[in-house]
Amino acid sequence: MGAATGAMLPFRSSLSFAAAALVFVLPVVGAMLVGGTRVGLLGIVLGFVVLDLAFIPPYWTLAVGSGQNWLALVAYVAVVLLVATVVSRLQQLRTDAARRAADSRRLLELSELLVADKPVREMLAVVASSVRSAFNLETVALLLPSAATGYLEIVASDGPELGDESLDRLLPAPGTPASLTGSVVAGALLRQIPLTATGRPVGLLVLRGRALDVHDRGLIATYANHAALAIERAQLRDQALQANLLQRVDEWRAALVSSVAHDLRTPLASIKVAVSDLREPAIVLPDAARRDLLETIEEQTDRLTRLVSTVLDLWRLEAGALKPNREPLVVDDLIDEAAALVERSFDTSRLRRVVAADLPPLEVDPALIAQALANLLENAARHSPPDAEILVEATRRRGSANEVEIAVSDSGPGVPPEQRERIFELFHRGADGGRAGLGLAIAKAFVEAHGGRIGVGTARGGGARFMLTAPAAPSFAAELPAEDEVPS
Repeated sequence: MGAATGAMLPFRSSLSFAAAALVFVLPVVGAMLVGGTRVGLLGIVLGFVVLDLAFIPPYWTLAVGSGQNWLALVAYVAVVLLVATVVSRLQQLRTDAARRAADSRRLLELSELLVADKPVREMLAVVASSVRSAFNLETVALLLPSAATGYLEIVASDGPELGDESLDRLLPAPGTPASLTGSVVAGALLRQIPLTATGRPVGLLVLRGRALDVHDRGLIATYANHAALAIERAQLRDQALQANLLQRVDEWRAALVSSVAHDLRTPLASIKVAVSDLREPAIVLPDAARRDLLETIEEQTDRLTRLVSTVLDLWRLEAGALKPNREPLVVDDLIDEAAALVERSFDTSRLRRVVAADLPPLEVDPALIAQALANLLENAARHSPPDAEILVEATRRRGSANEVEIAVSDSGPGVPPEQRERIFELFHRGADGGRAGLGLAIAKAFVEAHGGRIGVGTARGGGARFMLTAPAAPSFAAELPAEDEVPS
């Protein structure tokens, strides 16, 4: 305004009062935009005084003179007030629009965070941190009922922790509604926001920091509704997952019990018959027959012991309590260990092995992988004619420098293509309605625990060919053999 006055003073004799008043409208509107309504009103008063002093004769006096001058001054004040009011209103509308846009953006960001598929614990941490950052608070704590006691406890917080004294004075007694007006505890303003979803209380949001105005309180109530719905959804999802897991565990347990019962029936029946014959006083057994019966009892007892041990290992693998104890193992030694495990089940002289030259050692758990191979050998013997040969082949897996493939081929009826994926499942039933037993399922679990794969195809003679892959020891892994070095 001073600059406008200085610029017009040399020409005031040739300027009309109306022109000077119009020029003074500009600095008043600028003051209104920069400093707000109070500064704008001060500019109007100052403009009135300057116009009277500098542009209405007699100059530099407050005398207005004629009524025409009074009319001009009143018109100036009215015009400036009208313009300033419109400008102030537009500025307020622009500020409100920017604030609503910021609120909408914050709500959208919070909604995107809450809609994301996160575990409950991570979801709670997101709620606390997003509310604290959105409202510039000192501390935000989220309290949910404890599953054990039912009392509220802090499950997530962001910012300096709330002391036990503050919480004791702030939290309502059980069965008492929480106050929404806020409380001053230890010199800090704490406010409680209840979280409810579908009319059901979910938890409590505790805020510490600055006082919230009406606008912020309304917005944070919307935040609380979003958070309550997200928490309830995450809790329901976890409950559904837990229920589904329990259902799967029950199904798995039922199938395992059924399969174990199937595999236990034969050895228990053999032991029962042998013991009954030995205890029957009316039956006089030759020494050779007695030795055969005792040998049967020993064989079937060993079979039961091995079955129980492998089932326990399977349970521990499924629970994550058993990790393979890897060590280098030569493939020939692995085949020998597997043959020793099944030598009481069938004549191991029927086995014929073909092991590729310069095959690297495996890096496996000898007990687990030998049991897996033994189960494949037992399966091959069970489905082959009594005197048929069982072929065991070991080669590098084609296309891989650090994996070895071991295949067991039999002379049985083979496995139909539609059953090759399901034959390793505990729930699987064969074409005759009988269960395949635990052997193949255990073999699959033990092989996959090493990062390998197991499958079944057709042998050259028409039977089944079961293949498993196992990792080679890294220090022995060599380049891929030439095409003519791979056994046909």
